[in-house]
Amino acid sequence: MKRFLLRTILFLLPLALLLVGGEVVLRLQPNAAKAKDNAMRLTGNLIDTLILGSSHAYYGLCPEIFGSNAYNAAQVSQTLKYDEFILNHYALPRLRTVVLTMSDFSFYEELEGTPTWYYAARYRMYMGCDYHSLASAYAWEVAAFPVFTKKLLALCRPPKERWSLRGQGLEFTLENRDADWDNGSERAAVNRYEDLSHGDVNEARLCHMAAWCQKRGISLVLVATPLWRSYRAAQNPAQTADMHRRIAAVVARFPQTVRFLDFSADPAFTANDFFDSDHLNTLGAVKLSRKVKGKI
Repeated sequence: MKRFLLRTILFLLPLALLLVGGEVVLRLQPNAAKAKDNAMRLTGNLIDTLILGSSHAYYGLCPEIFGSNAYNAAQVSQTLKYDEFILNHYALPRLRTVVLTMSDFSFYEELEGTPTWYYAARYRMYMGCDYHSLASAYAWEVAAFPVFTKKLLALCRPPKERWSLRGQGLEFTLENRDADWDNGSERAAVNRYEDLSHGDVNEARLCHMAAWCQKRGISLVLVATPLWRSYRAAQNPAQTADMHRRIAAVVARFPQTVRFLDFSADPAFTANDFFDSDHLNTLGAVKLSRKVKGKI
């Protein structure tokens, strides 16, 4: 029995060392969450305009347009749950404006309990979020093993993800766009929700954020980013109607604090402004940022 246990340990030891080594290597790599945490901790006392939201904000809003003390704290698949976390977690004594993108999925999307749950782990691992314990899967890169292995294999190639010093994602350029970028049906299907009941939870979160801003004299600007016509044609009408109803309710409740700017069907955005049917490229981001800045 002892010999069997010894052989088992010797057999598993290289695998354990490989997994531990992989965890350490990935933790040392630069990533957007780590960069944003560092920037928010070091320069949060200077930030007067904070951009929050999902990839529509991460790629679609250029903080430099909003001023020298603006910062883009959005991330891919960032939900309202983690927008609220960021707003409460960092010291932002000079904050005067929060720009938050609202998409057709914003009220209905959660990370936990979904195939993309691992996106929530970045807040535990790299941003000091205590929503999940250190003993949970959300505290370890290796816990999402398929993603873990992909990240390790990607280290052999030049990094694809790039972000500016002010937090904007930079890899969505017109030059990098796929030939089949006009993928409205596919993208709308990814963001489609039939059960809208979870919207109550996220509407409450948005109200909490609005109340937080109102108490501090901060403006909360909600922005619906441009969508290409193929995406708009494939949206769930009930979902978009519910989204607008909820946004209107929040604006009515906090009229002195919250504004809603809807650019989803703005004809000024042409095909060359998009990376795919619901994301702007870097050119479109500059255009949208100028429009939003002009309104606020």
